[in-house]
Parts: sequence; structure tokens; C-alpha cells
Amino acid sequence: MELQFPIMRYDHTMPLLEGRVKIDGVELKPVRTNSMVFKDVPELREGNFGLWDLNMGYVLPAIEAGWKIIGLPVFSKRKPVYTFLFCRTDAGIETPRDLEGKRIGSSSYPTGITVWLQGFLQHLHGVDISKLRWITSSPGRVFPLHKSEPKVEAADDPKKSPVQRLLDGEVDAIITDISDGKAFRTLEGSLQVKRLFPDYVEEDRRLYRDTGIYTTMHQIVMSKKLDRSHPELAGKLFAAFEEAKRLAYEDILNDRAGFSVVYLRERLVEQTAEWGDPWKYGVKANKSVIDAFVSYCAEQGITGRRLSYEEFFAAGALET
Repeated sequence: MELQFPIMRYDHTMPLLEGRVKIDGVELKPVRTNSMVFKDVPELREGNFGLWDLNMGYVLPAIEAGWKIIGLPVFSKRKPVYTFLFCRTDAGIETPRDLEGKRIGSSSYPTGITVWLQGFLQHLHGVDISKLRWITSSPGRVFPLHKSEPKVEAADDPKKSPVQRLLDGEVDAIITDISDGKAFRTLEGSLQVKRLFPDYVEEDRRLYRDTGIYTTMHQIVMSKKLDRSHPELAGKLFAAFEEAKRLAYEDILNDRAGFSVVYLRERLVEQTAEWGDPWKYGVKANKSVIDAFVSYCAEQGITGRRLSYEEFFAAGALET
């Protein structure tokens, strides 16, 4: 079987792309996929693909809408989220509850970051999220929102970034992914901007200690049609991703990778001592993460209800 496999830059999936992990009866065909869903994607909607690396803000809405996808409990990208909340110094935002009634900029809504941070603001910091006002760069929405609050509006100029809207005073805060080092430096160096959580590293550590949650951003999904015709495939793929991750860790511990980071091996040893394996795959190891995300999506109106594990994950991976 030739299986389309998304080209990903993650070190823990590279052994698969490099051919170091074999899957019985499967030949991987690397293809480029877009993790975001800004418009209809016929391949995903009709199930005419193999595997896809998808932002989690779209996974559950797509499943609920009947798109022919099903998830693997392989969370290919995780990011600590408290680092992505910035606010203007003149907006009167001193505590999380001060976000109520404020304009919050984001590149898109929903995304993994907006779902997670909004959930934490509500459950851990007492924010009434129905009073938030989102201003997004995305002009349209593929999947409907099931609640009228919080309000989500398209920005007047979709080409302007959320960072620039914050600097120009068009929004009071931003909650959005920032993968641009220049944008980070601009925000961190501006006297007009501050972090709502200055010690965001400690916030993320506390979150992990208290809840076991290291926030998931992307998930590997597979064609539902493919899963139905080859029910054994999900289990094989899960095992292959686990082996790829093991090899990636081994590369670092053997000092064969990551030479651009001084003492990367020692950093991994320290991380393992504090976090265990934060990149856990599988349903059982991620139960607190999955339960929280499914609940947050329903509470925020991203989905119309709580989806079940059976709807979320391929049957062949449910026991992982």
C-alpha cells in the first residue's frame, strides 16, 4: 500500500520520513499538507488522502460535520500556550478577568491555541469567556460556531497581522500562534505591550504538575475510508510513530542530533526528570488532555456537543 504521509519538520517524526522505521505492507509517500482549514478541503471532506497533520482546532468540528477523517492518538505538535497571550499596557488589563469585554486579536478562530487558552482562562482563572470579543484575520469560517458568545468578528483588514493590530491599538490583547522570531522580538521589546503572564514558563509547569496537560496543537488524522477498509492499519501506524519518537530521543541521548543547541543531551535528561515524556502518544496516557480538549470545544461552541472517544479516534488505536 502506498500511503500519503505529511512532510513534517518535527524531530520525533523524521525517522519515518527518513525510512528508518518500516511499516509492514506500507510504503510512505511524502506529500505537503496544510495544517489549517481556511476553506473547504475536498481531500479531507471526502477522505481521499492517507495521513494528515492537522491543527486540533479543526479536528473535532470536521468530524462532527461528517468529513471523512478519524484521529490517531498521535499529537504531532505541542506548544506551551501561556507564552502566546500579550496585551497592551494601556488597556487596563492587570488580571485575567480584565480580559472580559476586551478585543482579542487572533489569526484564526478556533485553533488549538485559542481553544486551550480560552479553556484555561475560564476554568483556572475565573474569566467569563462569553464576554470576550475576538477579532480574527480569517475572512470566512468552514465550520459553524454553535454559540453566539463569545463574539467572533473578521478584521477590517485581513492582511494585517494580529501583532500589528495590537501595536496599532486596534485590539487590546492577542491570543495567537507566533512562529516568527522577529514578531516575538517586536512584542517583547515594545513599551506598549506586556505579557499577562510574565512567568509563562512557570505557569506551564504548574499546569503540567497539576493536570498532566501539555497542550496539544496538531494531531495526525487518517482517512476514515482507509480506516474502514484496513482496520488493522491504525494500530500499525501508531506503533510506527512510537518507534520514530524512540529513535529521535535515542539520537539526542547518543549525541547524534541537535548540535545547534548546546548541551541538548543534558537538556533532554533534565526535561525527562521533570516532565517524564511530555510528548506522550496514546489514548490512556493522554486521557486528561483529551477530556479537557473535548470539553472545551463543546463549552466554547466549537462543537455542538461532546464527541465520544469512538468518534474521535480510529478503533484500532482506542486501546493504546
